This record gives sequence, structure tokens and C-alpha cells, in this order.
Amino acid sequence: MAGDFVERRQHPRVRIRRDGVEIVLPTTTTVQLLDISETGVLLGSSQRLEPGRRAQLRTRLGPEPVTLTVEIRRVVNGGREGFGTFKVGAEFVNVDEDARRRIERFLKVD
Repeated sequence: MAGDFVERRQHPRVRIRRDGVEIVLPTTTTVQLLDISETGVLLGSSQRLEPGRRAQLRTRLGPEPVTLTVEIRRVVNGGREGFGTFKVGAEFVNVDEDARRRIERFLKVD
């Protein structure tokens, strides 16, 4: 019956007032790596990514996997459906020495 609700929570919940606090949930989106330099990447994305946001970029540079933190710097409408609907310029942030070497090795390959 409708009145037979059983409370299963183990801890009380507190209602949050929206006073400018932004809550961001982690999400995943697939992007296409269009080009890469020592300082950043150009991505093709079917979703608009917001400038100023940071994200983890997981990719392979040749045979080597690498995870890099990027900050979205600019977003341009690419004008077609699917990958490339948006062109996203992102800059690497806090690149560790191992990742920097992997990028350099990849860029030296012709």
C-alpha cells in the first residue's frame, strides 16, 4: 500500500539551497584527436565542451597509453554532424615528466 513506505536510508539527508554553488558530475565523452603539439591538442567532438573546464584526456601516442589533464581554451562550430561538429582547442595542464617525454617521442616520429 502507499502508506507502507519503509525508510532504508542509514544517514539523514540535508536539503541543499542553490545559492550559486555549482555541482559538476564527472561525465565521459568520446572525442577525436585531430592534432597534437607539445603544449596542447585539437579535438573533434560531437558535444560542446565549455572553455575553462578541465578534463582528463586518455589516448595512445603510438603504442604508449597516456593520460593528460587538459583545459579547454576555445570551441568552434565545425559545421557537420558526428565527430567534428565542434573543434575544441585544449592546453595541457600540469604535465608530468613521463607524459612530456611520451609526447616528445611521439612528435619526433615521422
